[in-house]
Amino acid sequence: MTPRSQGYILLELVIALTIFSIAVLGLARSLSSALEVANSLNRENAIRIGLRSFLEEARHKPTTGEMAMSAADERLGCTYASIIDPAGLTNRDGRNLSDLYKLTATASFQIGAEAQQESVTVYVYQPATKR
Repeated sequence: MTPRSQGYILLELVIALTIFSIAVLGLARSLSSALEVANSLNRENAIRIGLRSFLEEARHKPTTGEMAMSAADERLGCTYASIIDPAGLTNRDGRNLSDLYKLTATASFQIGAEAQQESVTVYVYQPATKR
């Protein structure tokens, strides 16, 4: 081998290593983005599970006055709130269903700089005679 051909091998090796390092940096950046998205989806899923739990807790309160409540989850950076309204439904005779209520639970949270809200609504039968 001549010294000149050894210089070409060194140049080829430097070019190959440069291309490989650019490819590895691109893959590392993609992996970082994928992990950020996965963490965001896990947080949103945890918030939805917390919202369902909060709704069930509110739904099982003994009176409609106690169903309207709020709670904060510092771990997730989320605030849960529930409101109770008359259902506003009527039966076949046109009478208002007075013991049927609409319970809405809302989760408020931040994703980046954007405020987000998710709501769940259920209808609750709460007779006036129940204590």
